[in-house]
Amino acid sequence: KSPLIVPGGVTIRGQGYGSSPLAIQFDAGASTIAYCGTDYAVKLTGHGAGLYDLAVYDWRYPVGEYCDTVKAAGGVLVDADGHGIESIRMNNVFFYWFMGGTSLELRARNSGLIAFGSFDNLIIRHAHTGILMSADETSVCNSNSFNGGAIWGGITEVAVLAEGPGACNDNKFMGTTIEPGSTDLAHVYVTGSKTNLKLLNVRMEGTDMFAEDKPLIIIDDSSYGNVMNGVFGHTNVKADLNRNPGIDFVTSKTVGVDPAPRNLYWNAGFHGFDAAARALPGWSLVGTNADLEILPDSEETHAGHKVLNVDYLNYGGTFKLMADSTPRSPGHSFVTFGVFARSSVPRSISAAMRYESGSIISSSPHSGSGDWEFIGMSAMYDQSAPYFYFSITGDVDLTAPVFTYGHGSATPGASLLSSDGARMAGTLSLGLASVHPPPAATPYYWVLPKNGGNLFRVETEGDPIRTIIRLNHSTADRFDRGSVVTLLFTEAGTKVKSSGYIELKDDQDFVSTVHSSITLLSEGSASWYEVTRNE
Repeated sequence: KSPLIVPGGVTIRGQGYGSSPLAIQFDAGASTIAYCGTDYAVKLTGHGAGLYDLAVYDWRYPVGEYCDTVKAAGGVLVDADGHGIESIRMNNVFFYWFMGGTSLELRARNSGLIAFGSFDNLIIRHAHTGILMSADETSVCNSNSFNGGAIWGGITEVAVLAEGPGACNDNKFMGTTIEPGSTDLAHVYVTGSKTNLKLLNVRMEGTDMFAEDKPLIIIDDSSYGNVMNGVFGHTNVKADLNRNPGIDFVTSKTVGVDPAPRNLYWNAGFHGFDAAARALPGWSLVGTNADLEILPDSEETHAGHKVLNVDYLNYGGTFKLMADSTPRSPGHSFVTFGVFARSSVPRSISAAMRYESGSIISSSPHSGSGDWEFIGMSAMYDQSAPYFYFSITGDVDLTAPVFTYGHGSATPGASLLSSDGARMAGTLSLGLASVHPPPAATPYYWVLPKNGGNLFRVETEGDPIRTIIRLNHSTADRFDRGSVVTLLFTEAGTKVKSSGYIELKDDQDFVSTVHSSITLLSEGSASWYEVTRNE
């Protein structure tokens, strides 16, 4: 009835758990700790305690007598109650039939610590809970590693449970198989703002979960920074994937979410600086204690991105560089932002922001190496009063700032346009293509090269006296609704006739003169409408 106590520095080593991983077999020199009682079968109480090559079993015999009527609280307990337990070692251990409790529990409480444990090739079969890791608000349970092994068979509640409110994070399962047929809660459940898990190259399956429409993994909204990948089958992951971009299962039932690579800084290329007005489009220059200039193009490190030199004048405190505005994104609780900086002054620049708690936090500063270093951060922000800036207290060159919502790596130099709207700070170059007369059999039916651009030079091939009545009449050649095209004429005499297919202002035909143009709008059909003309 009493548990087996394994103190620090003591290892219990058996001869293996027998000939079967499916049930206890007392053969082949099997070593089994058979427990009968309501406590844990084994308790590891100090640094470096260990179990090797054996089975731990909730003993149920003789049938109908005491051992058959009670259920153990669990198999093995690592209980850091008011003290630290480091470097627990377990290898090749088979847990069997802990249907009334938890096969393996790591419990940190009352300023306790469980860390740096190594749990290799654990086989857990038939239990109420497979593995439970927890830390109360004063304690830590982190940086423990589970290598290989499997949790399978009849798991009633949950295969792996990690919970706070304390720091229960960076616990890693590598190459582990987790495949009970079904679980009441989930196969994996993570909760707590300081709690996360790393499931690396694992196998997750639940053949009966599909019919029950249950997720295999549940990440409570308070948890973030979970990293999970491997083989995943049957249902899905329930989580705020914007807070957990490291969840990378890709199946027909679920898929991970990475932060959008679109840079939300307008004018990340530092174009259009007006030295006389001391103005940089898209940016607020907070403070008069710095002189600014744009360095020659030969200094550029990222295509299309100028280098801004900040000559700090050593008075008046911090000079701040910040965006005039950034779009709101209430669905995200994280931001990632930063800038490439070059400086020979230690701590000359750092990225700073208002954290979710309302306090100002900052990134690591520039080292003063004289080289380009990326200065940035990724953290949860105050959604009610967002505030992001670069804090400058020394001479520094800056280029390729980047701002994205979500938790992930920065993508400096990627200033991508988006279909939901965009602003240009640099030059927008449109495609220019030539359009040639149609065949003689259909002289009035002209075809602009689709996807050739928005500007079309009309080639009359020595005979400018021509008429255009239809443009891209065939369905396959039609431009998308809202497309704007401009026809450029180098010779006089070509007529664009106003009709039901090309509706011109006041029903007035357009007749080209030398170097004239007309701009038309497509409705997505065979019809066009005049926007403007230059005759």
